[in-house]
Amino acid sequence: MERPSYGYSAEDNSDPQAAPPVCPRHPDRVSYVRCKRCDRPACPDCQRPTSVGVLCVDCEKELSRAQAASRPRNAMGGSMGRSKPYVTYAVIALCVLAYVGQTVMPDVVYQLGVFSPFRILAMPWTFLTAGFLHGGVMHLLLNMYALWIVGQYLEQTMGHVRFAAVYFVSLLGGHTAVYVLADPMSNAWYGGTLGASGGVFGLFAAMFIVNRRLGGRTAQILVLIGLNLVITFTIPNISWQGHLGGLVIGGLLTAGMFALRPKASPGADRQALAKRSAALHAAAVAGAVLLCLVLIAVKTVTLPIGAGTDNVGADGTDRPTGRRADGTDGLWTDRADGTGRGSVRAAPARSSCGGRTPDRMTTV
Repeated sequence: MERPSYGYSAEDNSDPQAAPPVCPRHPDRVSYVRCKRCDRPACPDCQRPTSVGVLCVDCEKELSRAQAASRPRNAMGGSMGRSKPYVTYAVIALCVLAYVGQTVMPDVVYQLGVFSPFRILAMPWTFLTAGFLHGGVMHLLLNMYALWIVGQYLEQTMGHVRFAAVYFVSLLGGHTAVYVLADPMSNAWYGGTLGASGGVFGLFAAMFIVNRRLGGRTAQILVLIGLNLVITFTIPNISWQGHLGGLVIGGLLTAGMFALRPKASPGADRQALAKRSAALHAAAVAGAVLLCLVLIAVKTVTLPIGAGTDNVGADGTDRPTGRRADGTDGLWTDRADGTGRGSVRAAPARSSCGGRTPDRMTTV
């Protein structure tokens, strides 16, 4: 009469003198439960219950690696998933919090966060922090709506990390263009720039390239980019440099990611390809950042002597220092209409924050 095995072979007890089965990982533990796949004994610590029976820990790891190697990937080589766009949510939340800070403590926030070409060496963080500040409620709402619409699609298509990289490198590229194209002998050198549109324009370019490479429709995104460029060049106080800089850098970075993406052949280890893709894309991001840094360095070393200091007027001549009635030092300021010298104002204290506050704001 045959006996049921209940997970172990009946031959284990055929010989009364034979040693009882033990777990390969824990030889001091007797186990009559065997792995469904390799038929080796597995103690309770090494058992992994599944829908088809109990597996040992080694077989479970091997199956997990095999499944990961064959798992489908997204357009950029990252893992597939319908997860929520957490990066988009985080950026929107930070922009809203920054606007609350602008309302509560405007002087502090503008002094520490606004990007202005004349003080970037003292305040390099403003290349990114200015992207969270906005010039008004309508400016904030328009940028956040565009980010919400584009971000939901792109973040799921590209993955969280790659999406964040494209967005923040586009912000850096937009302000890099503002700095490189600013004339140090004009009032624009002392103007402030703020807004998230540099990053949003970079996402516009990324969305166009992604749709084109995946065979999707590109006419709508081209119309959207065209309309925004028309607005950029027709409405005053909008930084066209920041928009174009973000558009170009975001497009180049996304195109580079697609160009460097490893091709998956039938039967290829997709997990290994994903790791290689991540390394290549990290190199592409580093290259884009390095390009911005090189442009900034070239602009900085080619500045005219005396440019970028607080005592340089809009016409390029030195502002004479004056003496106020209370005996404190002052600097001559340009008149509001920009035609020449006005009254003496208090000289700003030199600090690591750049001292002077930007004279005029433009939105990105």
